[in-house]
Amino acid sequence: MLTLLLEFFVLNASGFLAVLMYDPETSARKRSLQVAALGAGYLVFISAFALAFDAWWMLGAFAWLCFGKIQAIWTGAPPTERDRWHAGAGWALGVAVYLGAVLLSVMVYPLPPLGVGPEILAAARFDAKSNGIWEAEPHRALAGGVLYFTLMGLSRPFLAWASARPVRQERDVEPVADWRVNLGAFVFVMAVLLAIIGNQERLLAWLAGD
Repeated sequence: MLTLLLEFFVLNASGFLAVLMYDPETSARKRSLQVAALGAGYLVFISAFALAFDAWWMLGAFAWLCFGKIQAIWTGAPPTERDRWHAGAGWALGVAVYLGAVLLSVMVYPLPPLGVGPEILAAARFDAKSNGIWEAEPHRALAGGVLYFTLMGLSRPFLAWASARPVRQERDVEPVADWRVNLGAFVFVMAVLLAIIGNQERLLAWLAGD
């Protein structure tokens, strides 16, 4: 459940990183500082969840992601239009697949427990009486996570193939999206998640035919 929560922040940050990392008109030093500043801002938000769930590994995982991005800036080749297209396409696909996996994890009813029995619930300190659908039925988060990461993993070769196709004419690198588009995507994803959480009982009742 926390991995899917962390992935939400990763997806949101990826939209900004696609713009910052692959700007050919910005020096590697400036791009590194921008990625570091962006990562620090997200770490502040993630720390609230890490504190609430006593899951400080989330901070380490996201910090490692930011380190990998900065390392790629200094060790990779200068950014090209293909790089920015690949990053933007991966981000857009990730958002679509994430929303679909989350929706299916909540709306598919009934869903087998997938091995998450009472002993697992007790060991993970989940509350079966909680109003949160993933906390009351964590096997739904498990199913959503497996679906999301499987589809994204299978999509990587196709994204690599698409970005490697020859182009008829080289053009100047153009931003995939500016900060307003990324902010809009963040607001949209957050609104969808809040709508799902706020109406989960009605959705389940409707799917059950009640």
